[in-house]
Amino acid sequence: MKRKVYKFWLYSYLFVLFIPILITLIVLLQSQEMLVKEVRRANDTLLDQVRQLVDNQITDIRRLGTQLSFDPKVMTYLNRETLDTAEARFGTMEMISSLQSYTIANGNITDAYIYLKNKDYGITTTTFMPADNLYSVLHKASGKSFAEWTEWLRASHAGLFVTLNEGAKQTENSLVYVQSLPIQEIKAAPATLVVLLNQDRLKQAISKVGLATESSVYILDGEGHPIMITGPQTGLAELPIPKMSNQRGFLTELVDGNDAAISYVKSDTTNWTYISVLPEQVYSAKVKLLKNLIYIAMLLCIGLGGLSAFWLTRRNYAPIQNMMNFVSTKVKTNMMNMPNEFAVLQSFMTDSAAIQDEASRKLLEQHQVLRNQFLARLLKGRVDMSSALPQAIESFDFRFETDRFAVLLLQIEDYERLFQANQEMDAERKLQFVYLIVTNIFEELLSAGHRSYFTEVDGMIACVVNVLGKEKEAKKELLKVANDAKRFIQDKFFVRFSVGVSDIHTFWSTLPKCYEEAVESLEYKLVLGSNQIISYESIKRPKNDLYYPLDTERQLINLMAAGNYDEAAAVLQRILITNFSEGTLSIQMGKLLMFELVGTMLKAVEQLQLSTKEIMVEKTDLIKQITECETFAEMEEEILDFLKKACDYLQQKKKSHNTDLKSQVVEHVLHNLNDMNISLTSISLAFDINPTYLSRFFKEQTGENLVDFVNKRRVEKVKSLLAETNHAIQDIAEQCGFASSQSLLRVFKKYEGITPGQYRQSWDGREALER
Repeated sequence: MKRKVYKFWLYSYLFVLFIPILITLIVLLQSQEMLVKEVRRANDTLLDQVRQLVDNQITDIRRLGTQLSFDPKVMTYLNRETLDTAEARFGTMEMISSLQSYTIANGNITDAYIYLKNKDYGITTTTFMPADNLYSVLHKASGKSFAEWTEWLRASHAGLFVTLNEGAKQTENSLVYVQSLPIQEIKAAPATLVVLLNQDRLKQAISKVGLATESSVYILDGEGHPIMITGPQTGLAELPIPKMSNQRGFLTELVDGNDAAISYVKSDTTNWTYISVLPEQVYSAKVKLLKNLIYIAMLLCIGLGGLSAFWLTRRNYAPIQNMMNFVSTKVKTNMMNMPNEFAVLQSFMTDSAAIQDEASRKLLEQHQVLRNQFLARLLKGRVDMSSALPQAIESFDFRFETDRFAVLLLQIEDYERLFQANQEMDAERKLQFVYLIVTNIFEELLSAGHRSYFTEVDGMIACVVNVLGKEKEAKKELLKVANDAKRFIQDKFFVRFSVGVSDIHTFWSTLPKCYEEAVESLEYKLVLGSNQIISYESIKRPKNDLYYPLDTERQLINLMAAGNYDEAAAVLQRILITNFSEGTLSIQMGKLLMFELVGTMLKAVEQLQLSTKEIMVEKTDLIKQITECETFAEMEEEILDFLKKACDYLQQKKKSHNTDLKSQVVEHVLHNLNDMNISLTSISLAFDINPTYLSRFFKEQTGENLVDFVNKRRVEKVKSLLAETNHAIQDIAEQCGFASSQSLLRVFKKYEGITPGQYRQSWDGREALER
């Protein structure tokens, strides 16, 4: 077995040595092609820079013609009938100054002039002269006669670059730009703009781009005529111009009897073709140098790599042999079934790691469960506060750095929006996922200044905070963390919850007191409403005296008897504000106040002998709804609603007999049951009727409150869908006009006495019995 492993290692090292040698051979074979590609890429890049440089200059010059065409002063001057007046001469000076400023701004312009066709005069950057003088100064050496030059200027030009001395010896000013002025009246233009370009400056700029000094650059216009040539010039006849039909390309052709790399690109701006020609001998020398270097590298790899393979094989096998001596006897007995020592060691370590991982996993699970149970019992005061408590805390890995503690108690209230896309997940998994999100975010925010530990107590998340800072600052910080976490979780995950925050107390034995304070804080949701952060400090000194004098009660009853809802509601609001504004009213006194107000409402109904069926139903509903309210705000809303109905009933006893309107309202409601925005207000707007009158009218006609009518019809539709389909509760809620599954649950339970899920189960049970 030892010989097998030794040979295996030796062959492995030799194989590794063979890889760079093989790669070197491939590099050697591909080097020339790669270098050609690199030359092509470099030429293309540099040629693009040349094209961009020249195109930018050409664009600037064309912009000059456009600016002149739309310059009001220039157009006014060109349309003058005579140039002999003082005003015309002043305009001539302005034209000379404008041309001079344009020319100075662009270093590639040698000169520019405007030829006036009707006057046969020219305006240059320095003077105003007749056409024959202008020709003698600027174009006599161009190869064109004066007549040809004049005819050329009088023709229409849309703005193009031409070489005046094509076929003759090129001079500095052979390349010019010509454009009729103004460009928008090209056929009847009164003048022609001519710009003379400085080709030497352009060639110098091209030479700075970085193309090889041995290469030549050709610039051809759209018809294949040469615009400019730089570098060692070659006749155009040697270039394969017919093959350059694409937008850009690369060719390897014979030029002057030698192979050359030819790159070309066409400009979308000017329709010119830019060509770079680089002789092969420029880059073939680099290929020969690369081949020599590769041969030397291969010899070094074979010599040094072979010696290193033998030495490393002998050196690295020794530790493996030593490790085999520590393997148990039981494993060694199975060595005959193993291919080599590596398989033996792998089998041994795999089995050992699997046993250790399984043991660690079980211990961790048990430890976490026991830790959460211990923390929950500690918060509820069910742990012996003896001297053994510190050892128990340490055994569960609680690292308390100070003796100051506080408790945050989180009660999850709504999380259905988080799972709208995954309604099939069961409720328990949803809640676990929500707990994970909330605890992770709170732990992250608290970790900046405190230590925190979480557990579940009575369906709520309890967070024990070991306060590290000063007590006064820590209280503000805990409230800030709670607010930040609540806002982030609600915005990002649509989870609504309330938080009770205890005071900060000293030593472990006060943790039950912290928990009780957090629980008591959460109870004040009844006063403040859901989705709140309530600190014990803000509610620990509640008021226990109630303001509700007898004369105020009598005033409220009298206002109800008069049907004066506005004043009655104002009295009711004043009672509530007086009791809740100055300090925090205790829970017990708050409940007492609300039921006193309900008693007043019912007493008024009895005294006024409003014993009709409708009012009796409203009385029963008021008592039921008040007992189902979760906050004082909801109780206030129900009381005000009953007050409104009673006052409206007293003001409008006479029933309307407009049966057509009743039928239209009923039809409108039934047609729009799936609209979650349907309400008394929306219906009144649809029929252009006062909401109060519509509510009273509908109840007089049907004996039923409009809101109850809508909710009952929606519940009937829900019952039908629950019985006939397997749709999720959330989907049924949306189909029947409920804003959420919680709204459906509350309304369904109100009228049917059971939840939608229980109704579906009972329906399925009835069908099963019938079958």
